[in-house]
Amino acid sequence: MMTEQSTIQPAPTAPQPQAVKRHLANWVLFLAGVVLIIAGMLKGYDLLRGEVTKNYFFHSAEVLLELVAGIWFTSSIAAYYALRVGALLFTIFLAVSLHRAWQGQINCGCFGPVPMNPWITAAMDGIFLLLLLAVMPKQAKKAMAARWRKTLAALLALGILGSIIAGGFYLQPGMLHANGTLTGGHGVVFMQPPAWDTSRFPMASYVHGSKAIMHGKWLAVIYFHTCPVCQHAIAGISRRLKKNPNHHVALIQLPPYGPLPRGIVNAQMLQLRASNAHIWRPPFLPVLVDLHNGIVTRVRSYIPGAWYGF
Repeated sequence: MMTEQSTIQPAPTAPQPQAVKRHLANWVLFLAGVVLIIAGMLKGYDLLRGEVTKNYFFHSAEVLLELVAGIWFTSSIAAYYALRVGALLFTIFLAVSLHRAWQGQINCGCFGPVPMNPWITAAMDGIFLLLLLAVMPKQAKKAMAARWRKTLAALLALGILGSIIAGGFYLQPGMLHANGTLTGGHGVVFMQPPAWDTSRFPMASYVHGSKAIMHGKWLAVIYFHTCPVCQHAIAGISRRLKKNPNHHVALIQLPPYGPLPRGIVNAQMLQLRASNAHIWRPPFLPVLVDLHNGIVTRVRSYIPGAWYGF
């Protein structure tokens, strides 16, 4: 008599803790890499647009470091070492964010043109640092990263390189010429105000409300609101204007826009703004331009302690 033998299926084995930890480590690295790539791309955008005027080499090195580290982390190649490098980087980022927060800065500058409170970035850096330390293995072991991670990292590298090349061409510096034409200028726009004499005011087409100053005699003051010399000049012109109310003064603010200190602007002054589609870079500030029916009759700079107004 034949008896049926029942087959017993082996119970599925639970994933090993070390395997789970390696899997988590790869995903923590991936998220850290994505954040670094975003930060690097945004900072690079500021560099290409000419927003960075000081410590250019340092900012360029910072962008390069974040992009390279970000691509490395997303690939999860040599994860054992990437985790340690990531912990070191986020420790430095945390220290910088805390320092800026302690100084009372309202923008960390960690994400280029996107404003971010330093306390928020410090919290984010601290979270990533703790995660990296929590999943960090004690010994180097083979990573468990899928092939798509390496493919994605390669595509990201190609995309970033292409974006930098395309951005470099598109955002190359421009020039505002004396006849009012602008060549290039999707990024920084340079100008040479001393060459404007006897020309129609070249910035007329790029200043909102400029029609008001194209008739009669005007003193146009081109300025940045954070420029101390500009503030000093505007305050002096304002005092003179109270004694000579028949003069016409127009203040032309260059972007980024912001308020002047309270009390230095005379109510008779016409306040205008240059287009924020460009980053204007005059050779000196403020630029004092005399206009007669829209024609430039004189251009000069302002020297504190001497009067160079109307």
